[in-house]
Amino acid sequence: MKRLTHLHRVEYVDYIPQEAQMKQGVLYVSRQFGTAVHLCACGCGCQSVTPFGNKHGWELISSGTKVTLSPSILNGNCPNKAHYFIRDNAIVWV
Repeated sequence: MKRLTHLHRVEYVDYIPQEAQMKQGVLYVSRQFGTAVHLCACGCGCQSVTPFGNKHGWELISSGTKVTLSPSILNGNCPNKAHYFIRDNAIVWV
């Protein structure tokens, strides 16, 4: 799979699905657990977990169907060490 340039959609869920059930290009957001999870945007299939809130460092900004996560995501589980931002559902590569 090639690198993504944007998220296809955002799903607000109570519980994050298991990795095998996750879809590429979907950001799963659980407000209850303060966590957003997606499959790495490089296409490797690894999960990227971003807990949000003041004590964790990431900020989740949502407006309708678009989200921004700040600061950048550096996926240490990814064999490619993918590094990118999510800005209004766009994947901005570093």
